[in-house]
Amino acid sequence: MSAPARGNIVILTGAGISAESGLGTFRDKGGIWETFDWQKLATPEAFAADPHSVHAFYNARRDNLLAAEPNDAHRALAALETLWRGEGRGDYLLVTQNIDDLHARGGSMEVLHMHGELLKSRCNHCGHLFEHERPITAGTPCPGCGRTGGLRPHVVWFGEMPLGLDTIYEALGT
Repeated sequence: MSAPARGNIVILTGAGISAESGLGTFRDKGGIWETFDWQKLATPEAFAADPHSVHAFYNARRDNLLAAEPNDAHRALAALETLWRGEGRGDYLLVTQNIDDLHARGGSMEVLHMHGELLKSRCNHCGHLFEHERPITAGTPCPGCGRTGGLRPHVVWFGEMPLGLDTIYEALGT
């Protein structure tokens, strides 16, 4: 029997994969941006103007995520990764536009979150990045520098560059 063919896999997922888990999509008909104004909730300018509303919006998204469970699609991609790596077939990279952690909870080992991660926060004052499942307010102190007023969800807002583009381009061979 011959050795399995080698190659690389790069998979891109978006909101649709987590919709079955009960997480709303953003741009679809009836999606989150039909109900909420992204210009008031998902830009650096919105955060500077009204951090209370931005935090309330993302705290609600975080609560929804913590109540969700991975679905069969998340588990199937994790199984593919395990098989691909276990057989030494090549490199595997799962890139997601989702800010949820359902791929990881579904068993995926290597996930690149190009739009950030909702269960992390970062400080605009010192850059500290950390796991954070609890609600955030403008008065929540940064565990890195202790200052308040600078914590924000670790998500990519409109007008910001996606994360990990160099890694994605390298995996795609461009």
